[in-house]
Amino acid sequence: MKKNNQMYKNYTKSLGVPPGYTLKFLVSIKLTVIFLIATALQVSATGFAQKVTYSRKNATLKQVFNEINKQTGYNIIWSAKKVKNTTSVNANFNNASLETVLDVCLKDLPLAYIIEDKIVVIREKETVISEKLNQFLRFLEVRGKVVDENGGPLPGASIKVKGANKGAVTDQNGAFILSDVAENATLEVSFVGYISQEIKASSQNMVIKLLPKPNELDDVVVVAYGSQRKTRLTGAVAQVTGKDLADRPITRVTQALQGQVANLNISIGGAGGSPNATQGINIRGYTGLGTSASPLIVIDGIQGGDINSLNPDDIENISVLKDAASAAIYGSSAPYGVILIKTKQGGRGKTPSITYNNNISMNKIFNLPTMVNSLDFANIYNEAFVNAGRSPFYDAPTLQRIKDYQSGALTTETIKDPNPANNSYLSWNAANSNNDWFKIYYKDRSYSQQHNVSVNGGSESSSYFVGAGFNDRSGMYNYGNDKYKRYNLRTNLTTDVTKWLTFSFRGSFSRELFDTPNLYAAQTGGGERAYMHQIARKFPTVQLYNPDGRISAESNIQLQSEGGREITTKDKGLLTGELNLKLVKGWTATANYTFDGTYFDRSTHLKTLYTFLPDGSQATVGGTTPNGYARYNERIQHEVVNIYSQYEKQLGDHYLSVMGGFVSDYNAFQSYGASNTNLYSDNIPSLSTSYGTTPSISDGVRKLASEGFFGRFNYNYKEKYLLELSARYDGTSRFLSDVRWKAYPGISAGWNIDKEAFFEPVKKYVNVLKFRGSYGKLGDQLFLENNYYPFYPSLGTTSPTSTSWLFGGSRQAAVSQPGLVDRSLTWVSTSTLNFGTDAAFLDNRLNTTFDWFIRKANDVMGPAAALPAILGTSAPGINNSAIETRGWELSVGWRDKIGNVSYGLKGVLSDYKAKVVRYPNPTGDLGTYYQGLQMGEIWGYQTIGFFKSAEEVAAAPSQSRINGNPWTAGDIRYADLNGDGKIDAGTNTLSNPGDRKVIGNNTPRYSYGFTADANWNGFDAMIFIQGVGKRDAAIGGNYFWGIVGDEWQSSLFTTHLDRWTPENPNGYYPKYYMSEQNGKNTQVQSKYLQNAAYMRIKNVQLGYTLKKALLDRINISKVRFYVSIENLATFTKFTKALDPELTLNEGKVYPLQRSYSAGLSVTF
Repeated sequence: MKKNNQMYKNYTKSLGVPPGYTLKFLVSIKLTVIFLIATALQVSATGFAQKVTYSRKNATLKQVFNEINKQTGYNIIWSAKKVKNTTSVNANFNNASLETVLDVCLKDLPLAYIIEDKIVVIREKETVISEKLNQFLRFLEVRGKVVDENGGPLPGASIKVKGANKGAVTDQNGAFILSDVAENATLEVSFVGYISQEIKASSQNMVIKLLPKPNELDDVVVVAYGSQRKTRLTGAVAQVTGKDLADRPITRVTQALQGQVANLNISIGGAGGSPNATQGINIRGYTGLGTSASPLIVIDGIQGGDINSLNPDDIENISVLKDAASAAIYGSSAPYGVILIKTKQGGRGKTPSITYNNNISMNKIFNLPTMVNSLDFANIYNEAFVNAGRSPFYDAPTLQRIKDYQSGALTTETIKDPNPANNSYLSWNAANSNNDWFKIYYKDRSYSQQHNVSVNGGSESSSYFVGAGFNDRSGMYNYGNDKYKRYNLRTNLTTDVTKWLTFSFRGSFSRELFDTPNLYAAQTGGGERAYMHQIARKFPTVQLYNPDGRISAESNIQLQSEGGREITTKDKGLLTGELNLKLVKGWTATANYTFDGTYFDRSTHLKTLYTFLPDGSQATVGGTTPNGYARYNERIQHEVVNIYSQYEKQLGDHYLSVMGGFVSDYNAFQSYGASNTNLYSDNIPSLSTSYGTTPSISDGVRKLASEGFFGRFNYNYKEKYLLELSARYDGTSRFLSDVRWKAYPGISAGWNIDKEAFFEPVKKYVNVLKFRGSYGKLGDQLFLENNYYPFYPSLGTTSPTSTSWLFGGSRQAAVSQPGLVDRSLTWVSTSTLNFGTDAAFLDNRLNTTFDWFIRKANDVMGPAAALPAILGTSAPGINNSAIETRGWELSVGWRDKIGNVSYGLKGVLSDYKAKVVRYPNPTGDLGTYYQGLQMGEIWGYQTIGFFKSAEEVAAAPSQSRINGNPWTAGDIRYADLNGDGKIDAGTNTLSNPGDRKVIGNNTPRYSYGFTADANWNGFDAMIFIQGVGKRDAAIGGNYFWGIVGDEWQSSLFTTHLDRWTPENPNGYYPKYYMSEQNGKNTQVQSKYLQNAAYMRIKNVQLGYTLKKALLDRINISKVRFYVSIENLATFTKFTKALDPELTLNEGKVYPLQRSYSAGLSVTF
C-alpha cells in the first residue's frame, strides 16, 4: 500500500497537479490503487498471442471478461461502477487475439485497457482524465505581502503551496510572487515567532497578516512612537490585550485594568460604586509630597488622552511603560509612567466583518452597614448619656412606644406632639419607628446594559474600523434615581495615497450624561460623603411616614424623590489626521495633528419642598428655601502636533534604528459659572427666570503650552546584545524663561542569554532568558496641578456684598495683598534605576518577568524658611525636598493543554514603599513631613487594654493630658512608652513624641492579581482574583466608632453592639460617652488599628461558543454566550461595616455592588 501511495504522488507530480486535488477527483470516481499504478505507468502494452473463441448475443462486459479469464488465464481488473451501465455487445470471436476482443468490446466506450504481464487493467481513457483535470484545475499567478499585526512588512516569511513542491520567500518589503498555482490551492504562510496561517490562494493582491505566537516574550509591544518585539525590549514594559478587558459589566477601562499589571495601582475614589465613578491610576507608588500624579495617557500615539471616556470594547491592547528610560521620550509629560492605548484598526484585504456585543447585568449592594434596631439604639444612647453624666436621651414613654411598635401593639411610627401648642409630629428621640435607613435609601437591585457594534475591513490599499457603543447604568438610590449613560463613536481609517504616502484619519466622540438628585447642601452638607453621613446619623426611631400616610420631612426622602436634580453632560471629541511617508527603504516619516475638545456642563436645581402638618396645613422643608438654580460649564481645548522620522537598517548581524522628532502641546481652559436664588417657578429652572438680589458669577481662563524635541537610538547584535538611548528636551510656559527648558536622558541595555551558544544545553528547559537594566531622568510639572502661572503673584478679590468695610458709607469691592512667589520655581526631577529579567521555561509554557526599581524625585516643592510675621504673608514654596520609592514586581504565566482542555494561569505580585530623604523640618514636627519619614506611617498609642477598676486607674500613669475628665473602668489604658509616669504626645516631635510611636503603615503592600482560564469543546471559564496582602488602617468617625460624643453625629451599627459594659467587660469597643470625653478612648492606637488586607474574587465567567460547522450554514463567523459575576466574594479581617477597597478614612463612600450579568457576542 505504501508503494502504491508513493506511485500516486509521483503520478500527480508528473502532471504538475497538487496531489490533494487529484486525490479528491480520483476518490470521487472510487478508482482503486491499481488504477493509480496503471495511469502512473502510462504504458500501452502489447497483447500476448492468446486466442479467444466466444459467441453470444447481448453479452455484458462482465460476461466477456469472465470468458477471457477462463480461456487465457489473464486477470482483468476493472471497476464495476464504470462498466455496469455500458452497452452490451454481440460477441462473435473465433480464435481472435486478446487485443482484438478488447478493442471490439470497448469500441465507442470511454474506456481503455492496459496489458502488463498477465494482468489487464480497464480504465478511463487518458483524454477523459485530462479533460476532467483541466476542467477541475485553473492555474494562477499569486502576488501579495506578508505583514505583522501592525501592518509592518515581514521580510523572510515563507509561503508554500500546500501539498506541492512550490514556494517563495518574502523580500525586504514583505512581498512575494508565486506562478502556476492551482486556483483552489492552499498557501501555508509562516514566520519565526509568529503563528502560521493557511489561506486560500487568490488572483487578487493578497495581504496576509500574521499574529505573534502566544509566547508572551515574543509579543510585539506598543512603545513610544512605535512598536518593538518584546525580545528586543530593554525597559520595564507590560501589556494587556483587549481580550483581558472584554465581557465585564464595567463603565471605565480602569476598572478592568485592576490587578492585570504588576504595580499598576487602581484605586477607588470618593465616588465609590456610583454609576459615574472614576478610578485613580498610579504606577509604582508615591509621586510626591501631598500630591498624587497619574501616568500619561497616550491613545493611538496622541498624548494627553482621557481614559475615562474610552469604550473598553474599542481597545486592541494597552502597554504600560513603568521605568524612566522607557518613558524618557515623553519627557516632562510622563514623570510617573505612561499608559499607551491602541484602539482597534481595520484589516487590509479583509472582507467586512460586523461584531455585536452586549451585556445585561443586575447589580446588588453587598456590603452595607446594618443599623441596630430602635430599642437597642435607644438603650445604648441612654447608656452613653448616663456615662457622660447627662440625663437619658429617650424617656420612658418613648421607650414603651418603641416596644409597642416592635411588638405590633402600635401601628404608627410616631404620634402627634401632645403639646397642643405644637402643630407637628414627634420625631428623632421622641418617635418610635424601627427603620434601617440604609435599606430605605438604597435599592435592593438595579440594572445596567452595554451594547457595542463595530465594522472593520479593508481593500488592498486601505482599511477601516467603525465602532459605536452605548452604556446605560442605573445607580442604587431608592428615591430619585441616579442614572449614568455614555455614548461612544470611533472611526479609524487608513489609505495609501501613493506607494510612498499613507494617510490616516482617527476620530472619536463620547457623550456622558449623569442625572442625580440634588443632595441639598443646606440640609445634608452636600456631596456623597455628606449623603452617606446623613443616612448613618439618622436615628432608627425617626419615622419614614407620618400617621397621615405622608413621607416625613425628617426622613429627607423628599429631597431625593421630589427635589431638584443635578444634571451633568460631558461631550468629548477628538480628530487626528496623520501622514506617513516611506522616503527610502527603511526610512519613514510621520506627521500628525490632533484637536481634542471637551465641553462640560452642569446644572443644579434647588426646589422648594413642602411638608404637611397634622392640621393639614403645609410648611416648607428646612434647607429648601429659597429655591434656586446654578449653571457651570467648562471648555477645554487640547491641540497636539507630532513630527518624527525613523530610519532602521539591518547590516548583517547588526540592527540599527534612529528616530527623532518634535512635539507641540497646547491647552486652553475656560470656565463660566453663575447661580441665583428665587425662581419664579420650579417648573422652569433657569437663571433667566430667577429674581434673587445676590447672584453669583464667576469665570476662569488659563492656557498652557509646551514643546519638546526627542530622539531614540536602538542597536542590537544578533538580538543578543541590546542597547537603547533616548533623550528629550522640554520647555513649558509654566516656568520663567531662564528655568523653562531642561533635557532628560534615558539609557537601557539588555542581554538575551538564550541566544548564546553556551546556553544551548539548557535551552530545552529554559527557552528564553534575558537580563536588562535601565536608568532615566524625567521632569515633573504636574505637582502644580491647575496652577498655570506660579510665577505671577495673585490678588485676592472680594465682591462688595462680601466685604465688612465701608467706604463712603457703602461696601466696595476690595483686593488684598498678594502672596509671595518663588520666581526660580522649576521642574521636579525624577530618576529611575531599574533592573529586570524575562524568562520562559518548558517549551514557553511558563513565562516570568521580574523588575526591581528605585525612583527618586528631587527638587520637590516644600516650604521655604519662615518669614517675620510683620510681613503679613507666608513664605512661598520652593524646590527643596526629595522622596525615594523602592519596589519590585513579578509576573508569572503558565499556558498548556491537557487532552482537549487548554488552560492558562497568570499571576502578578508587586510591592513598593517610600521615604522622605529631604525636607526642611528642623524641629522634627510630627504634624508634617520630616527626613526619614516612611510614607504612610501611622503614629499612635500602644494599647494595654481596658481599665478594670478605679484602683487600677489610680495606680496607672496619669492620662489626664489626653483628656482631663475622670478615667474609669471601661476606658482605654495606654502604655507609658517613655517611662515618664504620664501618658501624652510630648511635644509632638521626633525628639519627643511622648508615648506615641509608629504602630502601622497604610501603604498597600503586596498587591496581587490572579487569573485562571480554561477552554474545552466550545466552553470557556475564567476566574479573576485581586487583593492586597498587607495594609494597616486607622479609621475615624462614626462609621467605625459608632458613638463620637455628639448625639447628632453618632451612629450605631450591629458591629457596635460589642462594647464594654459592666456585664460585657471583654467587649471590643470601649465605654461610650455622649460628650467630648468620648475622645479619650478614640485616640489612634494599636488596639483599633485595622488589618486592611483583603482578597476579592473580582470576576467569574462561564461562556459557550457555538460550533463553526453550525454557524457556516447561516454565514455567521462566531457566536458566544456568557454569564458572569462581578465582586463575587471578599475575604478580609477588616471591620465588617466598611469595605477595605473603598476607603481607609471614614468609610462614607457610595457602596460597591455585586453584578450578575449575561452577554452575547456575534461576529458576521
